[in-house]
Amino acid sequence: MRGDKVPTKRATVVEIARRAGVGTATVDRVLNARQGVREETRQRVEQAKAAIEQGIPAGPSKKPWRLKVLLPELAGAPTEFLGQCFQEFGALRHATIECVFTKKMEPALLARKLRACAGHGLDAVAFQALEDPRVHNAVDYLHSLGIPTLGLLSGLANRHLIGTAGADNRAAGRTAGFLMGRLAQQTGSVAIVTGGQLYRIHEDREMGFRAALRSGFPNIDNAIAINGHDDASEIYRVVREALDLHPDLVGIYNVGGGSEGIARALREVDVADELVFIGHNLTERTQSYLLDETMDIVLHLNMRDVAASATDAMIAHLENRPTTLHPLPISVVTRENIVGMSLSSSSAIGSR
Repeated sequence: MRGDKVPTKRATVVEIARRAGVGTATVDRVLNARQGVREETRQRVEQAKAAIEQGIPAGPSKKPWRLKVLLPELAGAPTEFLGQCFQEFGALRHATIECVFTKKMEPALLARKLRACAGHGLDAVAFQALEDPRVHNAVDYLHSLGIPTLGLLSGLANRHLIGTAGADNRAAGRTAGFLMGRLAQQTGSVAIVTGGQLYRIHEDREMGFRAALRSGFPNIDNAIAINGHDDASEIYRVVREALDLHPDLVGIYNVGGGSEGIARALREVDVADELVFIGHNLTERTQSYLLDETMDIVLHLNMRDVAASATDAMIAHLENRPTTLHPLPISVVTRENIVGMSLSSSSAIGSR
């Protein structure tokens, strides 16, 4: 438990409509999952209902801040959970937060989605950034219109960005490298499963990992980067290939998602107990891999902390208050300390 408010009452349709600024018919359609309601309106109704049932007083008379969050679709349970967390913090912070999922690893599409935020009365936009000139240009365009932007998990070196809500990923990579070196004591190579170079978060983790190995573990004589495009099926294919090509592999570090592809490959070749496997994000799947010893270490970032940090930073910026985004802590999770850890999954939001 983290001191969250416990629902104290059942919200009525009239109360929800008043809080959300919509008609009772719209509330009825949302509550009964009927068609014909804009996504933004649906989310506003759900946030109003949550606020009432958690006993959160109505905010000041001014309209709530209108925030938009762009997240990559099909990016796994942690990203889906992050979207749900934003709904929760919208209710807590007197803000209407619209979460939109867009095709991942498509910088041109992301840039178009960012530009399309103009002209809709939005106060600020948060997004998981892709390192691409078109994305930089879209951020500059929104800034010229007075719409600030904030990076989620992975940011940009762009002076117009408020900042990035997330962890120190260079430090996370160094932690993975240190643990790999300590656990894989025999001489050999390690594989780094990357998602390409579009996410700065992946690049920072890889650089930190390599730096830690170079500084203290000469027995790891080669670190091979293999690109799985952050897709479980592709990751399975390239890891199977790497296991065949590099019989001296002593460990695998996955900087992004798709760990199920690695687990599948290790099990098929029957080397799960011979290699050290380190990855990110504690989900139901990675939890099971830790418990059956397919995986050794999970580096975990609490997505509720990310949503809270991002929401607070955007609102502080809009209210001309000091905005400081500190790196969020990373937990080192093993099968021995897994009990009580909060999963990055949609089911976890109801059982925190």
